[in-house]
Amino acid sequence: MSEKKTYFVLFILSFSFLIALGRILQIQVFEREEFQKRIEKQYYQEEEIILPRGTIFDRNGKFAAISIPTLSVYVIPKYIKDKENTAKQLSLLLKIPYEDLRKVLYERKNYTIIATNVDKSLRPQLEKLRFDLKEWNIGILDNSMRFYPFGFTAGNVIGFVSKKTGLGLEGMEYQLNDYLGGGKAKLRFLKDAKGNLIAIEKADIQKKTYNAVLTIDMNVQHIAEDSLMELVQERNPLEAAVLIMNPYTGEILAAASYPNYDPNNYQAFKYRKNIVFQHAYEVGSVAKPIFLAEAIDEKKVNLNEIIDCQNGSIYVDGIRIRDHKKFGLLTPAQIIQHSSNVGAIKIALRLDPKSVYKKLRDLGFGQKTGIFPGEASGSLKEDYRPVNIAYASIGQNWTATVLQVGVAYSAFANGGYLVKPMLLKGLTDDSGNYVKVFQPQVVKKVLSDESIEKIKPILKLVVEDGTAKSGKSDFFTIAGKTGTAQKYDPTIKALSNTKWYTWFAGFFPVEKPMFTVVVFANEPKPKFTGEHIGGGGVSATVLKNLVDRIMFYYKQKPDKVKNLDTPLSSGQRR
Repeated sequence: MSEKKTYFVLFILSFSFLIALGRILQIQVFEREEFQKRIEKQYYQEEEIILPRGTIFDRNGKFAAISIPTLSVYVIPKYIKDKENTAKQLSLLLKIPYEDLRKVLYERKNYTIIATNVDKSLRPQLEKLRFDLKEWNIGILDNSMRFYPFGFTAGNVIGFVSKKTGLGLEGMEYQLNDYLGGGKAKLRFLKDAKGNLIAIEKADIQKKTYNAVLTIDMNVQHIAEDSLMELVQERNPLEAAVLIMNPYTGEILAAASYPNYDPNNYQAFKYRKNIVFQHAYEVGSVAKPIFLAEAIDEKKVNLNEIIDCQNGSIYVDGIRIRDHKKFGLLTPAQIIQHSSNVGAIKIALRLDPKSVYKKLRDLGFGQKTGIFPGEASGSLKEDYRPVNIAYASIGQNWTATVLQVGVAYSAFANGGYLVKPMLLKGLTDDSGNYVKVFQPQVVKKVLSDESIEKIKPILKLVVEDGTAKSGKSDFFTIAGKTGTAQKYDPTIKALSNTKWYTWFAGFFPVEKPMFTVVVFANEPKPKFTGEHIGGGGVSATVLKNLVDRIMFYYKQKPDKVKNLDTPLSSGQRR
């Protein structure tokens, strides 16, 4: 070979090598990500599964929400050889209509989940079916399903987890998403060049999760819901609620709310709110003891004085405000006992308006507590005109949640302190050891010792021989105040004479309070034509059975000594 030919061949070889090298560099450096994507697309497929989630317990260790291990069953239809027999056998085992499975096997080609939340006990039968049919493109995946053992009980407190995303959507399930974990994990399916499944790789596993312990006592919650349903069946309100909490620690033991729902089947219910936390209403005469407490602190009232209640009518700024009865001369204690609007207004008009609103805010009104998702703050707009102070004193131009009323009345029970309410006791690991404990928080002193000392006996009198006497217990002393507020009717653009909010707020036993209680109803219906709707005839009636059942559940001795020999009714033995 001549020298020129040799150089020419070497040039061609070198040039070809450089071209090949350049192409390799282009593929490995400049187009690497694109080719990797092509390879992954050809050999990998990603799907998502629902991850297990931390357990929710009540304060006594009872399961309130738990993730149950389940199976998902999938098929890759284009590799199923005997579609007819496969559809028939899977239909019998999974209790899925044969026609539905047949349609999937004939009309789909690639990976398709045909069943979720399959009981794990079926795994051996599913594996045997794969072996018997020699259909290796029937697959089984581990999965998880959220289950609520108590169903409706505390349903709208606990909330629920989305069956699509695996994350909490309402209630404490939503509030605790950061701790309970859950959600989805991606599975990578490794396939050969023909598309046959080789292996499943799990990826994107979420961070460590914890279990949550609530302050709710499921037994107390059941008692509260039982009492609430008696009220609902008797009065057919639009909404109703019963709150039970510890006045010293702020721990919520029960937050019963109607309407309710079963989180196991949340899709069947349109209304999923808990009105203890998420709605605010005018509080009516529940406000009166707060204004009396402020009058005592400002030295603007003498409990021995006589106040003319003007036969049930008073004009403020030219606006007439009436009483539910015609009252004459009453002491401040009698004004609270019989719930005189005129008497309460006369006391309120003596007060410093700025101090009035400060007292309400100090007690927690107009502010969210932050313990429940979607919580309402209520409305508390400061307006110092006499007519607005008058309406504020009878709870008619500001709103509060059931929770806020419970927090305020806890201050009457615990010696005058504002406590932060609690729904979460702590977090535990899988061994049940606490990794975080949430301590009760006393925010500040908001009611004076003098006002507490003077008002407690008055609130006891309200139940023993006042507007709340329909709820008087034979065994335990109860203190509190009823409330009735007219609803605004947009059709007549005025306060309604037929639609009401009714309340009772208080605590028991009186001398050494263990529990704060709030009972609320929105638009309770009259039992008979012409019946006067009020907190005493509606909300207070729940007290007797509710209080007795809770106290006997906690094995407390009656503090009404004279009634110790009175036999218990069947309802009180429960």
